[in-house]
This record gives sequence, structure tokens and C-alpha cells, in this order.
Amino acid sequence: MSALSRPAYSLAWRLAVAAVLLRLAYTALVQAYSLMSPSPYMDRIRESYMQPPVLVPLLANAASTLLIVGLAAWGATRHWLARHNTSTVDQPGRLLGTFLALQALYTLCLTSGIAMAQSSFTVSLIKSGSLLETWFGLGVTGRFIVMNLLIRAVAIPLEIIGICLALRIAAWTTAPAGPSGAPALTRRNLVWICGLTILAWQTSVSITLGGYLQMQTLEAGWAQYAMGYWLLPLAVLALSMFVCLKVLPRHLETPRLGRAVALGSLAFWFAQALGIGLGLMVLKSMTWDQLVWATQSQAAAGLALLAYGALLALGCFVGSRLLYREG
Repeated sequence: MSALSRPAYSLAWRLAVAAVLLRLAYTALVQAYSLMSPSPYMDRIRESYMQPPVLVPLLANAASTLLIVGLAAWGATRHWLARHNTSTVDQPGRLLGTFLALQALYTLCLTSGIAMAQSSFTVSLIKSGSLLETWFGLGVTGRFIVMNLLIRAVAIPLEIIGICLALRIAAWTTAPAGPSGAPALTRRNLVWICGLTILAWQTSVSITLGGYLQMQTLEAGWAQYAMGYWLLPLAVLALSMFVCLKVLPRHLETPRLGRAVALGSLAFWFAQALGIGLGLMVLKSMTWDQLVWATQSQAAAGLALLAYGALLALGCFVGSRLLYREG
């Protein structure tokens, strides 16, 4: 099959896989450099990287970032092809090379900027007497969580914007070619996009809150960390995809990538908001003995997970009714 006859999904997948591999290589190089730098404590640091409190969140963070990069590259390519009513370009190799060069440059600038912002925020927000303490009365733990949430909330959109800009600029080096009419997104595509969006949000929140939760469960081992950072997000992905497959209309009027991302985001944050509200109501109604039992009971943890799954399913149902209609 020639380059011009490759369908749109082939070009989109090639750019997405290339973007993920580039970001994976960059992450590996950064981690390798940090572990090879001269320091009298380097042996202890290398040993800590093999412990679950460090290794499991690190891998979860890398997987979340790669997921966002791949989804953004795939979606941006599909959008560009659909906007130009084409299925491929005349020089896909040039497009790919230019895109990867721009992505590498942008990734270097973005990660450097985030590192400097995190260092600055640590000094200005975490210290005693900061705005978060004065205005909102947050303690050290609360300020730390808010700082991580703010950084993550800024980093994710900037990551997506960078991928889209890199592709838009790289497209100037080539031209539409091949058969006209890029294939539209299918219902199964929308289900995957919605599920992966929820997965990206879930891993981001788990990583953000993980530092605080780790301090509360110092005896946790590999099983507990794997459950919180890997198995729970995968279960959330499977549940959200199953529910979306059931509640999305069979015949969609306008299947769009942005609307599927909005559905996933709405479903996730709907579940968080409702879950926090219901959780506070339950806590206020419990006695001290009941609270102690709940913190030590596996049955209570299981019920909490089931309730969270139900809220996510409800979020998917509400979001689908608000954003989609039968075609």
C-alpha cells in the first residue's frame, strides 16, 4: 500500500505512536540523568527508586502523560485531516519528522517551565503565611495538595496545546493528498476517547493525592500501591467504557472528538463533586466508633469503591444526555 493510499487512521496512529515513543524516550533520559548525577546520597536515591512509594507513582505518572500525548496527537491529526477533507498527505515522512522535532523542543521547554514553577510555588504557597493559608485557612497538607492540583491542571492543557500547535506547524510542510473525505469518528472511537479521558483524570488525581495518602499508610506494600495507582484506574476505564457503550445513542448526530473529551471530563468531575458531598454527609452522621470501624474495615472500603463506580456511571449517563442526541 502506497503512502498516498493509506487511510486517515493510519496516519493518525503513526503520529500518535511516534509522539508517545518520543515522550517515553525523553522521560527515560531525564530519569537516567537524575540517577547518574554525582551526589553523596545517590546510592540511597537509587535504592528508593525500587521501592513502591516512589516507583509505582512514577510509572503511573509516566503512563498518564503518555496517554495524554498519544490521545492529543491522534485527535489533532484526525481533526486536521477532517478539516481538509482528505485521508492523507503527500509527504507523510516530512510531516512526521517536523512534528517530532517541534514536539521535542516544546517538551523540553514545557518540562523546564513546570519544574521552575513548581519550585517557585513550593516557596510561595507552601510556606507559612502564604495566600492559601491566609485566605482559605489551609494547613501544610492542604497547601501541598492544592499546589499539585494547580500544576497538573495547567500542565495537561499545555501538553495538549503543544501537540496541536506542533502538528499545525508541521502541516505547513506538506499538503493534503489521496482520496477525499476523511472517515468520521465512530461510536466505538467516542467510547474509547471518553474512557481514556476519565482514565487520564483518574491517574492525575491519584498521583496528586498519593503523597498525602502515602503518609497515612506507611505500612502499605506493592499490592496496595498497585491497587491504588494501576488496578483502580484500569477498573475505572473498563467501567466507564462499558457504561458509555450502553448510554450513547446508536446513531450520533455529530460525532466529535472534543465532545467525547467533554463527556469524559464531565462524568469524572460530576462523580468527584457528588462523591465529596455525599461523603461529607455520611461522615457527619457517623459516630466516632463508626468512623474507627470504617477506617479499618475492608467491607467499608469495598462499599466506597462500589459507590464511586455508581457515581461514575451516573456521570456518564448524565453527560451523554446533555451532550449527545440521536442522529
